[in-house]
Amino acid sequence: MTLQRSLLSEPPAPDHLEVAVRYVPAAQDAQVGGDWYDVFGQPDGATALVIGDVVGHDTEAAASMGQLRGLLRGISYDSADSPAVVLSRLDRAMDGLRLRTLATVVVARLEQTSEEVDGGVTRLRWSNAGHPPPVVLLPDGSTEVLTPARAELLVGVHTAASRSDHVVALPRGSTVLLYTDGLVERRDQLFDVGIERLRAELSTLRDAPVAEVADQLLARVLPERAEDDVAMILVRLLPQDRSA
Repeated sequence: MTLQRSLLSEPPAPDHLEVAVRYVPAAQDAQVGGDWYDVFGQPDGATALVIGDVVGHDTEAAASMGQLRGLLRGISYDSADSPAVVLSRLDRAMDGLRLRTLATVVVARLEQTSEEVDGGVTRLRWSNAGHPPPVVLLPDGSTEVLTPARAELLVGVHTAASRSDHVVALPRGSTVLLYTDGLVERRDQLFDVGIERLRAELSTLRDAPVAEVADQLLARVLPERAEDDVAMILVRLLPQDRSA
């Protein structure tokens, strides 16, 4: 767990976003794993969100996680490339650098034009490489699972893997949740059941600060001894001043 935490970092705290991140190790493999999160601001004003899970639960998975996290940062930090392009570049980099690993990943960007700032709207643009879908909690307490029409391959499978972007416009007060599969899937619970339980719990927490939402979700959804690692990002869109 010490190794895992050393490879992760605290998120930024921009005025227009409230961000919470969490990492919980599996009880049986409590030292290392392949789950990771990342949140960072980009020079064009967007905020990048990344959640991923390397196949495996050992020091090799943790090492691969660190490499993939670093590669994604380097590829995307000062680029306005869409998430789908970022994932395609990651596929090619993994092949060229001979990183023989597989991982599920969601790469997302929170983007705004000045008109969208004035209108109280933020665009969430994302691409999903075989990962559990993002969930959005809207200000009225309803939830939406952002499931693509077609599942796409994990990163590391093929350099020509198809990658697609998806976009949704979100109002101020919305909360975006990215997570790894350990939050919703285990031996005694099907994935779809876990998703519905997550949505039900999330909808009751719309008025809580995101740090409390994160802690409450873990307390309510995870068993006492987690079977798998869990990484999680929660981002709430806060009110903004109108653009100049």
